[in-house]
Amino acid sequence: MKKFTLLILVSALMCLNAGAQGLTAAFGASEAMVPYYEMGWDSQDEFNTWTYSSTSSSTWKLGNRDLPFSTIDSNSQSSMILNYASNQNEAATSPAIEILDNSQLEFYCYASGIYLVWGAWKLFAIVDGNSTLLIDQFQWAQDLGYEGPSWEKFTVDLAEFAGKSVKFSFVYQGDYGEDEAIDGFKIKQANTGDDATVNIKEGESVHFLDMSTGNVTSWNWTFEGGTPATSTEQNPVVTYNNAGSYSVTLIVGDGNTTATLTRDAYVNIEGEAPVANIGLPVGAYQSPWVYMFVPTNVPLTFTDASTGNPSQWAWTFQGTDIATSDEQNPTVTYTQEGNFGIRLEVFNDMGSNVFETVDGAIQAGGEQEIWNIAPEENSDLIMMEMGWYGNYAGTNWLGMGEFAEHFDAPLADATISKVNIYFGKTTAASTDADIVVSIVAAGDYGMPGEVLGSTSVKAGDLAYDPTTVNATEFVFDTPVSVQAGTEFFAMVGPFPNNNGDDIAILLCRRGEGEKCTGYHFVYDEDANYNYLETGTWYQNVDDPISMAIAPMLKYAEPTAISTVSCDKQAVSNTYFNIAGMASDKPFDGINIVVTRYSNGSRTVTKVMR
Repeated sequence: MKKFTLLILVSALMCLNAGAQGLTAAFGASEAMVPYYEMGWDSQDEFNTWTYSSTSSSTWKLGNRDLPFSTIDSNSQSSMILNYASNQNEAATSPAIEILDNSQLEFYCYASGIYLVWGAWKLFAIVDGNSTLLIDQFQWAQDLGYEGPSWEKFTVDLAEFAGKSVKFSFVYQGDYGEDEAIDGFKIKQANTGDDATVNIKEGESVHFLDMSTGNVTSWNWTFEGGTPATSTEQNPVVTYNNAGSYSVTLIVGDGNTTATLTRDAYVNIEGEAPVANIGLPVGAYQSPWVYMFVPTNVPLTFTDASTGNPSQWAWTFQGTDIATSDEQNPTVTYTQEGNFGIRLEVFNDMGSNVFETVDGAIQAGGEQEIWNIAPEENSDLIMMEMGWYGNYAGTNWLGMGEFAEHFDAPLADATISKVNIYFGKTTAASTDADIVVSIVAAGDYGMPGEVLGSTSVKAGDLAYDPTTVNATEFVFDTPVSVQAGTEFFAMVGPFPNNNGDDIAILLCRRGEGEKCTGYHFVYDEDANYNYLETGTWYQNVDDPISMAIAPMLKYAEPTAISTVSCDKQAVSNTYFNIAGMASDKPFDGINIVVTRYSNGSRTVTKVMR
């Protein structure tokens, strides 16, 4: 009996040893690639290794933009740049390159998305004289909703060109389009060897690949410096936000034993110079006419919304109780009414960057239109048409009556003298129908509640011009008072929906889960589907929007100073007027991009910069 037991134990140990010998931990990453062709445009000799054709004197050349590529690659001296001009058809073409298996193309581009409609590049792969389109810059910007300007990284899988001799050609076509910069052009091959490392920039992600052998049933990863720091997925994706070299550990198991592999300094993150940006303080309103509208004599906390991990901050204020600050999120008080500028410069070991408004972009105190649309969204206003069912925020046959735009509470007591509404369509068969606008306090569950004041305009008197989008003014007989700390709505409707009525308010439409300030009231129905006078308010979170509804708000002098917290909602340093509007308040000579909409189809009118 003892001999038999001993044989069982020996057999079990042999099985465990065999399992352990067959289990090996191994991993790689999609980003562990070795470049075998690089182009940095850092000298004239390097520039001349490509060929160039042009129709304009403003063609591809060496130079730098406001944000040089050295903020991405500290060794960069210059980039391939192009300045916009008229009637351009400019090509920059690489020499023939033999493409290896498991190859990827990578490069960076710096441009502003808003001007690409008038001029942009397309990247082609040319094999034996036949061209294949790889990237359409304009379509890329449209699909992504890209605004910029910023250095953006592009990657292209070259699997279909493996074993072929390929020329790559950037072809820019445009008429007074956009300035361009291209740099960091590399063709890389995947490396799964023991010497492989991952080399990426701050904020980028790594796609890890389990290459373990044996009957693996569990994976336990540890990522130094990564987010997430651990994972039990087989092939996790990890983001690295801070410069440095980091180890990765993988422990795999088969239910009986485990195997471990640690690769030191496997992930190497290169730092970048920061890009300055300022968050909108709590209590500051956005406006069609100024960068932000703030009260006087109330402390406001400006927030640093910069990217790239800045370590130092230099703020410069006008019209406030302090002129400068080196805090990350300084609190200041505007002590006088007027229009002022603001400047933020941010620094880290890789460099610095400046966000600066023009003088007068911030209005403190007084009276101004307010709305919930950011400066970078002003040129993207549309109408939300619903086919046979009419328009959202307008004439409709879905039982939606009133529409309401929510506004945060003012920090000081205020009055509203009128509400300006920007319509995209104003066709009215029911010309005598009253379009009612009310200021409404927020009530139960944050929905529209008590009416504070109302006014109306006849449907036949709504303002619209296909060449300039004018506001319709809904003026109150007596300015409506809104107390500090009171959230409120600007409510409009119902709209007539007889045959021939076709009215729609312009709005900004956003993606799922993004900012939504639009609400609508839906009437109840009886058993015969007739609408009743009762109904329910809904926030349009399924299709987030903000309507082009702008109350004219005037601050009163506060009786006391209160402290407010900050909000990290970022805003852009690109300024626009309302879509299609001919501004009577230009930003100190800065020209304005105008976008117009007609019958739901977007047409664009260019204004010279």
